[in-house]
Amino acid sequence: MGCGEFLVKYILFFANLVFALAGLTLLGLGVAVQLQSSDIVQIADFNFEVAPITSMVVGGIVFFIAFFGCCGAIRESNCMLVTYSIFMLLLMIVKLTLAILIFVKLDDVVNEVPKWLKEAFNKDRTEFQAIERTFTCCGPDGALSYMSPLLPDTCCATPPCTPVNPYPSCTQNVQEFFQTFGVAIGSIMIVIVSIELVAAVFGLCLANTVRNKSRRAHY
Repeated sequence: MGCGEFLVKYILFFANLVFALAGLTLLGLGVAVQLQSSDIVQIADFNFEVAPITSMVVGGIVFFIAFFGCCGAIRESNCMLVTYSIFMLLLMIVKLTLAILIFVKLDDVVNEVPKWLKEAFNKDRTEFQAIERTFTCCGPDGALSYMSPLLPDTCCATPPCTPVNPYPSCTQNVQEFFQTFGVAIGSIMIVIVSIELVAAVFGLCLANTVRNKSRRAHY
């Protein structure tokens, strides 16, 4: 095995270990966002759950393909390496598209949060308390939302709950939550795409080397 082939083989192997971890990170972020936003999704009428679900699906696929790439590199299988590279290129296109959509649509989602929360609050204040528990917040606009000297226990850390010791508004906390996780998911996807481009090229180079070695062995 030549020095160049050895380097490509093990760079590809360790790069795929990074992809596997990145895929698990995307999967974990998707699960975290889905669990924490489930109360909002059930009460407010919007489809933000598409983002975490997509993150979970993409993360799982990335992990599977990265595992496939590791096996192809170690076994020097031309078929596995070519298949891996094709899947990588397809995933790059999908993830780059998703990352762009997240960054383009994120501000719109964040700006719509006050409207969604006010609609949910006016629709059913009892159900809205699920959001307050999840995000440790109080009303869409803080304690003033209730227009009462007595607030529900979900609005404060310790009872009795009054306008003196409430949590901040849910609008502020939920907007920060969406902004933070939206940027995190989009940024991770961009980083993965950049590394995947190199991995796909290395995979094709190693596949070509393996194929030429196999041809020479038949002569």
